[in-house]
Amino acid sequence: MKVHMRDRFAALLGIGLLVLLIGASYYYAVRTDMSTYKSQTHAGSPDFVARDLVVTEFEADGTAKRRLFAEYAEHFNDGRMNSVKPRMVTLRADEPQLKAVADTGVSTDNGQSILFSGNVHVTRAGDKEHAPMSFTTTHVTVFPDTNRLETDAPVRIVSGSDVTTGVGMTMDHVDRTVQIHNNVRTSVIPRN
Repeated sequence: MKVHMRDRFAALLGIGLLVLLIGASYYYAVRTDMSTYKSQTHAGSPDFVARDLVVTEFEADGTAKRRLFAEYAEHFNDGRMNSVKPRMVTLRADEPQLKAVADTGVSTDNGQSILFSGNVHVTRAGDKEHAPMSFTTTHVTVFPDTNRLETDAPVRIVSGSDVTTGVGMTMDHVDRTVQIHNNVRTSVIPRN
C-alpha cells in the first residue's frame, strides 16, 4: 500500500487540529476555574472569621506574656482586624496584671496597635508599692509589644482612693507611669 503525500498532509492536518482543540479546551477550563475563584472572594471579604476567639502570645523562652479574647473577630489580607468585645490580659509573673476591655477593637497594622473603642475599662493590679489602678475612657490605642496605652479622649483614673480626671493620657505599663495631657484634676484622700 502506497502512502501519498496528500494522505500524509491530511493526517498531519488532523493531528494539528486535534492538538489545537486540546489546547483551547485546556485554556478555557483553566480560565473558567480562575474566574470561579475570583467571583467567590471579594476585595472586602475577610480572610477568616472567628467566634469566641482566644489567642495567647508567648515569649521566646515559651512563657505566656499576653492573652487576647474576642466574642467575634475578622481578619483581612491587608492586615486589618476587627473585633467585638475585645479583652487583653497580660500574663507575665514579674509585673502586675493589666486588663483592657471595650465594645470594639480595630487594628490596621496586623495587631501592632489596637484601637479599643466604646466603654473602655483598663485595670492594673496593685503590688507592695502601688495601689491598684483603673481608668475609663471612650477609646484608647493599645500597643501590645511595648505595653503602652494612649488616648486623646477624656479619662477618669482611680488609683487606690485617689481620683484623677483629664483629657489625653499616655500610660506605660512597664515603667508604671501615667501622664495626663490636659485639664488635670485630682482628688487625693489623705492616708493614715
